[in-house]
Amino acid sequence: MNKKHFIILGRVGLVYFSWVFVVLFLSLIIAYEGTHITNWPAIILGLVFLILLIYTFLTSYWSEQYFKLPFRAKVKNSNQPEMFWQWRRLNVYVITVADLEKYYLLRIAKD
Repeated sequence: MNKKHFIILGRVGLVYFSWVFVVLFLSLIIAYEGTHITNWPAIILGLVFLILLIYTFLTSYWSEQYFKLPFRAKVKNSNQPEMFWQWRRLNVYVITVADLEKYYLLRIAKD
């Protein structure tokens, strides 16, 4: 199975990554407002942020049969993503999963 990983763009990606970056901003606020040299809550929240980014990248993929997002169950693919925009190695695809669900996906192509 050839998985193609991507970064979510558009309205859905903006909402999802806003919540992910809230964790980063909270860890930065705790780190700067803390009085100790080693601020463990800030370090733990920073690690949670990194784990969320890695989890997001590893669970965002499409293959010939399936389309998977980190916050949804695996969906059977009825159609493949179509090329929307391309510049050098950056490819933006659009996929319509249902009538009202359209996702924009950023993929860095390997040559």
